[in-house]
Amino acid sequence: MAGKRPPSLPKSRLELRTVAVGARFGRIYLGRYPNPLGYGKSPSHFSDPRRRVDANRFGVLYLGDTLKVCVLEAVLRDRRDGTDGSLLLGEDELHQRNYAEIEVASALTMVDLRDDSAIRMGVPTDVAGASAQALARKWSLAWHEHPERPDGIIYPSRPNGQTNLAVYHRAVPKLRAVGVRPLIRATGLAAVLDELLVELAP
Repeated sequence: MAGKRPPSLPKSRLELRTVAVGARFGRIYLGRYPNPLGYGKSPSHFSDPRRRVDANRFGVLYLGDTLKVCVLEAVLRDRRDGTDGSLLLGEDELHQRNYAEIEVASALTMVDLRDDSAIRMGVPTDVAGASAQALARKWSLAWHEHPERPDGIIYPSRPNGQTNLAVYHRAVPKLRAVGVRPLIRATGLAAVLDELLVELAP
């Protein structure tokens, strides 16, 4: 199953969900980038796998449902895999990042990989995880090119199961930033770090 390729576009069935106007998500990004809605085209979980010049490849903007899942995905990532106890994190890493609150300004139509939606589409279970990123990119490309033109993908976070969005760059204008602050000053950060057993080093 892990090697299953996406079906041809006319035959593919999409499980679509609407993310309503007013829904809010978070995003952590490096402070040296001025735009909280800036997106990348470099290799990532659902990025464009085609070998093209950047102008001809789609970009992806990643958002998280909570500050906690944003920290897990954008800061901690796989640092704790295979370790026990507290994780030491340099405080400078928090100063170098911003936390943006992103609001849906126009409803998003997303391919849903949560619960049993992926199974109904015939998507391998590891596409939403981290073990088969090359395969996930192929599926993402198929969805991006699908005649229904979804705005992106809604999927569960591998570390804790909370909701993440991978928004295709064509849908970024449907979003707006409603608040930006240094990550170190994000409301609730101390509680999140305590819960995740993260210790700060000066």
